[in-house]
Amino acid sequence: MPKTKKAACRPKTAVAYARYSSAGQRDVSIEQQLQDIRHFAQREGYAIIHEYADRAKSGFRHTDARAEFQAMLAAADSGQFDTIITWKVDRFGRNREEAAIFKAQLRRSGVSVVYAMEAIPSGAAGVLTEGMLEAIAEWYSRNLSENVNRGMKDNALKCISNGCPIYGYRRGPDGHYIIQPDEADTVRSIFARYGQGYSAAVIAADLNASGLRTLRGSVFSGQTIIRIISNERYIGVYFWRDIRVPGGMPAIVTQKAWEEAQRMKQKTSRHYEKHPIDFLLTGKAFCGHCGAAMVGDSGTSKTGATHYYYTCQGKKARKGCNKKSLRKEYLEDKVLSFLVNDCLTGPEREKIADAIISAQKEEQKNSPLASMEKELSETQKKIDNVNHAIASGVWNDSTSVFLKSLEDTAADLRLSIDQYRFTQSQLLTRDRVLFFLDKMAHYDLTNPVYRRRLIDTFVNAVYVYDGFIRIAINCIEGNDRIPLSDLESLDLPPAPSGSDNATDGPARSIPHRSSSPPLPAGRTGRCFRCPCR
Repeated sequence: MPKTKKAACRPKTAVAYARYSSAGQRDVSIEQQLQDIRHFAQREGYAIIHEYADRAKSGFRHTDARAEFQAMLAAADSGQFDTIITWKVDRFGRNREEAAIFKAQLRRSGVSVVYAMEAIPSGAAGVLTEGMLEAIAEWYSRNLSENVNRGMKDNALKCISNGCPIYGYRRGPDGHYIIQPDEADTVRSIFARYGQGYSAAVIAADLNASGLRTLRGSVFSGQTIIRIISNERYIGVYFWRDIRVPGGMPAIVTQKAWEEAQRMKQKTSRHYEKHPIDFLLTGKAFCGHCGAAMVGDSGTSKTGATHYYYTCQGKKARKGCNKKSLRKEYLEDKVLSFLVNDCLTGPEREKIADAIISAQKEEQKNSPLASMEKELSETQKKIDNVNHAIASGVWNDSTSVFLKSLEDTAADLRLSIDQYRFTQSQLLTRDRVLFFLDKMAHYDLTNPVYRRRLIDTFVNAVYVYDGFIRIAINCIEGNDRIPLSDLESLDLPPAPSGSDNATDGPARSIPHRSSSPPLPAGRTGRCFRCPCR
């Protein structure tokens, strides 16, 4: 049975959707599509209340990766619009089967799809025309994929960049790789220090402390360092898939530096090759005594087993800190246990939901809706007065110009009101937030992907002391790290009596031991002081 719409929108209220497939295309293609869509909407009398755009997303594969497309489908049931305007049939999608499913879903919500640059007749002829266009789009996509792969293979045979970004290199004017001097210096430093015996975790921590970041803007990790010292491109070997060309690109490090790094890796880092170690709290865990980062570390026991730790960088650098190391699994399990048992299902769950909704309400306090509706009402009264005057026989050129100005103002205000109401209809509700928290609470904590997702989403900082830890939770937003000085200013109760400085012990749920005082003004999140054992 068709789904009933939640609200009735004004006729011919639409959203725009634009997409381009390849990161190699110019971003202006999105703007050109939107410009054509706007012209079409103006000509056909549509009011566009929102614009969606997916950049460098394929229309044939990975529809789930088109975030804006998925958001548009989710919003279709809101009843705020009745039409989606896209540039051409192939912008909506090039997979006929998926396109048919999505259009059927939209029809159940009372939403139709029209195309700004392709005139499709109504009725049976329109169904046939649209099907033919979709078939052509799918053929084009498959043919384009074959041509692209052929072109990339030709590039590889000529040692030309296929668009893969590599730290230390850039694509030159002729398409070949050229060295980026600053990044190349960093690469040489990584090889030199690793060859001298510095661990990958220490090198990564030092780079991060210097403010350096990867090409994606992420912090360096031990795995990043291992990938760099394992990349033969740095000694000039070009490779792409099964094509390998020694000397096919400029070398950044010498053969000697490469061999020294490989010998050291063979000696100390076999575990990275077989079982990469992901320190989930890298960049988030800090020493509560000196404030330095807690970095990934490892050691070998008398039995030959390898154990992994979080160690204070200040202690490793011999700067006077005596913070004891903590087992990697122990600390991560403590933090994850706290997230699940206290934040997602425990006493803090409701507070986190309230904090998110409260933040939304703060933003809505200065809502322009009331003033826009008042201005529209006053403008409509003026239009009515002018029409009464015209009906009474008062008419001249200035009357006509004035009436046209009033009508344009009213149309703009109606569009602004529709746009604002649409954005408000997409806000999170408290039930939706609680549903999201419940869903995350049932993640499989043995799955490394879910473990990382929980920590990346909720943890702002973890300050580790001997005997207890302080966890700062992101309730709303913000990438700014909460400094140790802010946490120490909070009136938190002392560590539980009887707690010791042990660095290991059985993993248990972290009980919530405080009244959860808010962070200082301007900070997002909450802070908890919990026993470390």
